[in-house]
Amino acid sequence: MDNKYLIIGIVLGAVIVLLSGGIAYTFLIDHTEYNTINLIENGTTIEIPNDMKMKSNNNGISVLENDNTIIISFNSANKGVGEITAFADIKIPIFGASYSGNVTIKDPTVAGCSLSGECNAVLVSNNETHDNIIVISKNKDIVNHIINSIQWHAVSSNDDSSTATTSSQQPSAYAYKSDGTPMYSQAEVDRYMLKKYGMVDYHVGDNGYIDMDEPGYDDAGHRIYP
Repeated sequence: MDNKYLIIGIVLGAVIVLLSGGIAYTFLIDHTEYNTINLIENGTTIEIPNDMKMKSNNNGISVLENDNTIIISFNSANKGVGEITAFADIKIPIFGASYSGNVTIKDPTVAGCSLSGECNAVLVSNNETHDNIIVISKNKDIVNHIINSIQWHAVSSNDDSSTATTSSQQPSAYAYKSDGTPMYSQAEVDRYMLKKYGMVDYHVGDNGYIDMDEPGYDDAGHRIYP
């Protein structure tokens, strides 16, 4: 074979290899541009794709979307049973009763938003900040970027200062069940009371235990019979 043709063949082969590598890089690497926003009213921030739009913001539940990603956020602090139930109606069909999760779902329709094909869904919650964030996307790299970008912030009850927290920190108890089991957020107390008693009035006493305000019950939640 003529050396000239051999050299041409080698050059063409190298060009094809380079082009193939460039195409693969384009498809495999996430080139999404992100913006940092205050996702939740307490100061928690998150990076989201810059083309995401607000779909709705009702019952304390914020929903953002674009063509391949859905982000749902909810802060359970000082929320009522109706708002907590509304978020549970979104979360439980995907993740069950768990407070965290990572699942694969197909053709999801969530909070009024729809995606086609196989999607990655991740739920993260923080007991200190009371934040709950769900990210669903066709692109797993986008999910990972968004989740890893979260900066949790909890506002002190004594002043307006904010301190960053992480989900690995052990939270202090907000209230206790009658058996002494600690609960770490208002949302957990609301769920417990709703499941055990239904719609009743209550408050957390100075001793950290739940006191019933409902006629016909004592402070410990025992039914008073005439």
